[in-house]
Amino acid sequence: MERETRTLKALAMKGAMNSYLPLTTTELGELLEVSQQTASNRILKLLDDDLVVRKMGTRSQKLKLTKKGMDTLKKEYADLHTLFSSQNTVKLVGKVAAGLGEGEYYIKQDGYQRQFKTKLGFVPFQGTLNLKVKAEEAEKISLAPEKSFINIDGFKTKGRSFGTVKCLSASISDLDCAIVIPKRSHYSDVIEVLAEFQLRKTLNLKDGDVVELVVHLD
Repeated sequence: MERETRTLKALAMKGAMNSYLPLTTTELGELLEVSQQTASNRILKLLDDDLVVRKMGTRSQKLKLTKKGMDTLKKEYADLHTLFSSQNTVKLVGKVAAGLGEGEYYIKQDGYQRQFKTKLGFVPFQGTLNLKVKAEEAEKISLAPEKSFINIDGFKTKGRSFGTVKCLSASISDLDCAIVIPKRSHYSDVIEVLAEFQLRKTLNLKDGDVVELVVHLD
């Protein structure tokens, strides 16, 4: 059932909870990091178990979670929420990925820098470490208790508005850092990490390296 639940999560994250999602088996395979044939078999299993319904088109299929599929995810969420509520830390695993360079522009803004120093305890290096994660890893962030999040207030400068940001205190190889999450962001398979140091250089990381991130929940 673990594989089926993982597939349901991936579909739900892409929008298949509320509407039919156009998705090829190749696209699903890339999402799950499995072969196209394995992805096709996963779909067939979900259909057999009445966890999804499907509409076939000329070139693609459309998938939507059934009530049974939704109930399966709700139970998984409830179980994980109970588990996370009783822990002080949770581990995330991701692969180092190249960024677009946008993080540096936002991080260096004085309105953010002052709050990072006060609320996170350090002035971050002007850039983020990007970690590409699977859906189940990103989901762990959404399950973190609200009290664990550190709010960085938005502000205006020179006629431009900068939005509110949420952070989670974390560490990589015993180095203090923080996950930064724009308030308006939705599910993403990339987690942005702030630290006082340039983590790529300090930890000698390169694209594709696997990194374990410890998130502090208290």
